[in-house]
Amino acid sequence: MDGACEPRSLLMLTRTNQVPEVTLIKGTKIYKNVSVLSAYCPKCKTSYFVDHETHGPPNDRLKTYLNDAVYLKVGQSTYVDRVFSNAVVNGIFSFHASNAAYAEFWTNSYGKAYSIKVPRCQMWQTFTQESIRVVSQELEIIFEAPNNTSISELTYRAYDSLGEKGGIRLSDGHACSECTQDYKAIADWVPQNNDPAALLGVDDNGPVPALVHGNLDVPNIPIQAPNAGPNATQSPVKMVVMDGIVMGPVHCAALNCTADVINARGEAFCATYVTLYAKKCCIVGCGHIKVEDTQACHLHQSEWIRHKQSRTKSTLAGFCRSLNYQGENFLGMKELNVKSSHMIMERHQKLSQKTILALLDFIVLKQSVLHVGLLLHGKNLLNQNQKFLAQTFPNKETRPDYVCIDKACTVLKTSLANGSWEEWKDTTRLIVDAYHYTNHRVADFLCRTYCNPAPLDGSAPNLVIEAEAKDGTKYLKRAFNTQASEELNK
Repeated sequence: MDGACEPRSLLMLTRTNQVPEVTLIKGTKIYKNVSVLSAYCPKCKTSYFVDHETHGPPNDRLKTYLNDAVYLKVGQSTYVDRVFSNAVVNGIFSFHASNAAYAEFWTNSYGKAYSIKVPRCQMWQTFTQESIRVVSQELEIIFEAPNNTSISELTYRAYDSLGEKGGIRLSDGHACSECTQDYKAIADWVPQNNDPAALLGVDDNGPVPALVHGNLDVPNIPIQAPNAGPNATQSPVKMVVMDGIVMGPVHCAALNCTADVINARGEAFCATYVTLYAKKCCIVGCGHIKVEDTQACHLHQSEWIRHKQSRTKSTLAGFCRSLNYQGENFLGMKELNVKSSHMIMERHQKLSQKTILALLDFIVLKQSVLHVGLLLHGKNLLNQNQKFLAQTFPNKETRPDYVCIDKACTVLKTSLANGSWEEWKDTTRLIVDAYHYTNHRVADFLCRTYCNPAPLDGSAPNLVIEAEAKDGTKYLKRAFNTQASEELNK
């Protein structure tokens, strides 16, 4: 109702004998045969439901999502309260669980006592509905979408309206001791090691490993450090920590196609290419008809069999165990350890030469989290890090003094080669996190020379600071938590 409706009563939208009876989940309790009422205004034709309102002409109705709704409709005859929906969001985030896993957990824990099973699709609906309202309420806006919008389309519309291009608004103006420090022109402590490659917490009382071999063939390596140190006029000093989570993609398996697949739980192609490849062999360059119940023709059955065998539950479980317990003396473990870190990129490079049967395993998406609260998406390619930074910090005035990336030395090498570092050299310095630095510095000249996150020689006074213990003892510590995103991703 609006001001033009004037004081008037609302009428029931359904007849008394047609009032729907649904299942209501309140927290961990389940109530059956609960009546749900809806109403409408006879003048403006606005309809009122438990969790939303609809308004507009009959052929173009808009759905308004109520931020203060007490109950949410998540299924044809299933409603939940906000305690339940909030628990779904918190559980999925806290346990890094899938909708299917959380649905199984909740059904086994609470639903069986009432002979109720909450399916995966209703958990996804709950997660989406709760997320829309929480974000909308925080941003103090009212989210609207066309009525009867599908859940897949709703997620896209919600991200366009609420996503703010991946930025998390709560990070605006954020500052804490782990990402912001007062500027220091010189170190206020005595250098512990004169070697610029020495790392705090690793080389305090020991020799620094020598450079075995380095990427000295990198073009445009300047005599001076290519990363400018913080400027006194930019105090305080801020660092952005960036890391990635590798996630399985849901786009089409056809080369150069990024459209959504018809069914992410088995189908590999979008609606366009599924008709083209429905009966054809999925080996790249082969146009023969595939054998029934397989994805390859009679000439490539060996590749198809090998593909299936390499993706059985037992094979994948054994591979995961090998990665998680690398100290165990498995046969071929040494070779696996050496190759595992390069496996995804090598498979991606071989894709166009071999097959598209397993394209969904080779092309991965990377979700990068910045410590100051920025959430970004892109393909797992090296130059995407530069695009992330350029899009996030288009103005020099807003750029951080330090950017910590696990592959910062590789990003720096690419930037020097393509000349893009000229745009950043006066404002920002790239460093790697401490864990990766100890692995890189022995074989990487750029990383060893320019990307030390906590040098002990006093050359970076804003990366190493002096702190005082409870007993008054002075000690050195890293000014920034370069493992922030690693901890968040875990």
